[in-house]
Amino acid sequence: MKSKVKSISEGFQDVLGNYFSENDVKVFFKKLNNLSPVIEQPEILERKSFTAYNAANSPKFRFEVDQAITYSERKLSLDKFLDFLGNIGALSIAHGEVALSTDIANKMLSITKTDDRFINITAYIFYNFAEIYSRQAMWKESQAHIKKAISFFEKQGDIAGLAKSENLFGAIYAGRGYTKSAKLHFQKALSIVDQIKDKSIVALIENNLGIVSNIEGAYDEAYSFFRRALMYFEGLQDHKHIAEIRHNLGMVFTQKKEYDSALKEFDLSINVSIIARYFPTLAISYVGKALIYCEISDFALANAFADKGMEVSYKINDKLTIADIYKIKGIIERKNKHFDSSENFFFSSLRLNKEFDNEMNYAETAVELAVLYKESKQIEDAAKYFTKALAFYSKIKAQPEIDKIKRLMG
Repeated sequence: MKSKVKSISEGFQDVLGNYFSENDVKVFFKKLNNLSPVIEQPEILERKSFTAYNAANSPKFRFEVDQAITYSERKLSLDKFLDFLGNIGALSIAHGEVALSTDIANKMLSITKTDDRFINITAYIFYNFAEIYSRQAMWKESQAHIKKAISFFEKQGDIAGLAKSENLFGAIYAGRGYTKSAKLHFQKALSIVDQIKDKSIVALIENNLGIVSNIEGAYDEAYSFFRRALMYFEGLQDHKHIAEIRHNLGMVFTQKKEYDSALKEFDLSINVSIIARYFPTLAISYVGKALIYCEISDFALANAFADKGMEVSYKINDKLTIADIYKIKGIIERKNKHFDSSENFFFSSLRLNKEFDNEMNYAETAVELAVLYKESKQIEDAAKYFTKALAFYSKIKAQPEIDKIKRLMG
């Protein structure tokens, strides 16, 4: 049976229901209806095998939340009010409302950062900021907030918080292709969490270790890490992490060119992401499918899924996924012998990846651009970009990619 996907407004009403009586919620919305009308929140529209989203901001949701914060601040105790803000912030992040979630976190910080009673809340606010910034490829800001979170976790001896912070540090390095630094942070996280035997954090770390193994070409090792983490999160019915791991398994099969298995994993990731209303993984799984259809020369489907990925990526301000989509668009144009437009897409991808200091994604696009130049007989330009990519993959010792580039260079 297919699960009904709730809109952001329905999720908002659920949160309100956890803090107020049914009658209070009705009174609140009755007051809203008497205020000035605002633009209606677009509903999620299902279409065939993918889901369409309006990439515009959500003025109705923002209006409702602003009013709810004012209402709740007068009605709830301080502890419950902070808890309410935290849940609304989490809902905002899940639906790609980055600006709103940042404003809510700042509101919480204004209350907690000078009050020792709320030191744990303050620590997790900084940690959540770090996650938000990492999704926007704002690496320096993300790392600065992790360090702030660690300082507060250390004050209260929060072992779980410290382990999560080290894991997030490692995830940032892994996402940029710095596998050696990533492993150091993951190992530190494992040594910390060993003190409390928290299996949920171990599963998070194993998922990230699987990503590192996949980057390095150790596909069987990556698969083992992902399967162990998946079993744990399936036991908890943790949809967010199930979606992420299904996507990662799809990436392993894609690297091994086992495309049918990869498509099945991406479909599972997409379905779970919709149920969990988790947009970051939804976007990249659409892109994963686009890449596969591009590889098997089904360009209509490749473009369709790339466009779906672009819609969601714009909504959540995921610039690195947008750069990946430009790369895929470049491949599609190259395979159709539209070399000028292909080159433009590749340069757009390179520009974004350089701007956000993502050497791994830059190298991936550099290879594709070099292939374009090779096919169009621009041998010197081809050699230039092959060499750039080879330098990065040699640095991280990704042997399968090194071998691939050497074959392409001939």
